[in-house]
Amino acid sequence: MKILLMSMPDCAPHFNAKRWKAPNLAISSIAGNIDGHDVYIADLILRRERIADTVRELIAKYCPDVVGLTAMSFQFSTARRIASLIKTINNNIKTVLGGYHVTLMYREISESEEAAPFDFFIRGEGDLSFNELLEAISGKRIMESVPGLSFRKGDGFIHNSPRSLEDLAKIKIPDRSKRIWKGYQYYGFKLDIVESSRGCVMPCNFCSMDKMYGKTFRRYSVDRILSDISNAKQAGANFIIFSDDNFTLDIKGFESLCDAIADAGHNDIRYIIQASSTGIASSDTLAEKMARAGFRIVFLGIENVSEENLRRMKKGNIIEKTKLAVKRLHEHNIMIVGGMIIGNPNDKEEDIARNYEFFVDLQIDFFADQILTPYPKTGMRDELLNDGLITNTSDYSRYNCFWANIKTNYLGPEELQFLRWKYNKKYASYICTTPAFIKNYPLAYYYRQYFRRPFLRLKNRLFNNNFSEMELYKRDMAGAEAMNTFF
Repeated sequence: MKILLMSMPDCAPHFNAKRWKAPNLAISSIAGNIDGHDVYIADLILRRERIADTVRELIAKYCPDVVGLTAMSFQFSTARRIASLIKTINNNIKTVLGGYHVTLMYREISESEEAAPFDFFIRGEGDLSFNELLEAISGKRIMESVPGLSFRKGDGFIHNSPRSLEDLAKIKIPDRSKRIWKGYQYYGFKLDIVESSRGCVMPCNFCSMDKMYGKTFRRYSVDRILSDISNAKQAGANFIIFSDDNFTLDIKGFESLCDAIADAGHNDIRYIIQASSTGIASSDTLAEKMARAGFRIVFLGIENVSEENLRRMKKGNIIEKTKLAVKRLHEHNIMIVGGMIIGNPNDKEEDIARNYEFFVDLQIDFFADQILTPYPKTGMRDELLNDGLITNTSDYSRYNCFWANIKTNYLGPEELQFLRWKYNKKYASYICTTPAFIKNYPLAYYYRQYFRRPFLRLKNRLFNNNFSEMELYKRDMAGAEAMNTFF
């Protein structure tokens, strides 16, 4: 059969798709674990401008028998529309939906009209189950024998038993050769995605990761990770993001991997990881090994400066650990993207402002300032529902940490949205001026400081002086609204 795998074009407005175009690791992994079929990968992040035409062209060119789509919660609406378009082109094409959203919400989706364009759901890890589904479609096994599969029968769906977590040793590396387009990039670097582990055992109640993997942690072998890095480099990557949920759950394993990357000569490219303050702070040798291995950016889960909010998020009082983690990373010129979550139940404007001030005091290099989002099936969602603080319970297209879907006890959703914009603008000139950024990118710093910023100030004086703050805010929000309008 001919198999077409698609990832969605939707991006969060604060991650500019012009500068950040990442391949989808899940469908690349599925492609690497399909046997005996022709497989094509279409990452629609590379074709955001003309989605409907692109889908028609893909169907006409590759004539797929099966189309697999993967979607997070905020991408589900787009996936459903693409599946509907595919069915209007050729109703005989089998459509399969996988990813986080359907894993969490398969019952609700299957019992609503939203399920109409889908023939199958894959719940949980799809690396191996997608190939088993193809065997069932080909008549080599029965549908009921595929764990984690939901399939259409009559007017409803049959939901097979959940799938056990995969033995990672059985998962082959992604097949990047099946990608039909090029252009993955991160600020001019050629970008790819690799993973070294799956799962997280931390108790954070705003995260839905445990609904995919449970409270577990599994690591690939070092040899497999090195092979994956080598394969990504052969595909052209000189910048790799590790997709691991928390890279610092196994510090000794992480340090050993750093040594192996350096010893294998894979420290000739740059890496980004996501880590916890507690993990980074727990070792006085880790940051040095990371720097030697080529790790240049860490997304650090700082979240908030308020002890009350950290307790509510079940992060614990990590403020001093955060300070130590930042110190250790910066000592080795590793830049930090600081994860910040605002919009907690008792937040007032001064509480939000204090988070930005805290980040500046720590010389955090980039802000990932997000509004608390009540993701489906999370403990935080239940708490916010009980407190009557969720203002948007069902339009998941806005669940991307940019839009305010909640209120606080003191701020409405529109006020919360405005305050994120206000303080993001206030500190825009601070970004890319930190010592770590200057040491990593001196030319970029001088370009921004002495050319781009003066140009933008002149542009603002010429074109924006006649606009009020609220008018500028509304203009920016209108642009953000239009960013993911594809149909």
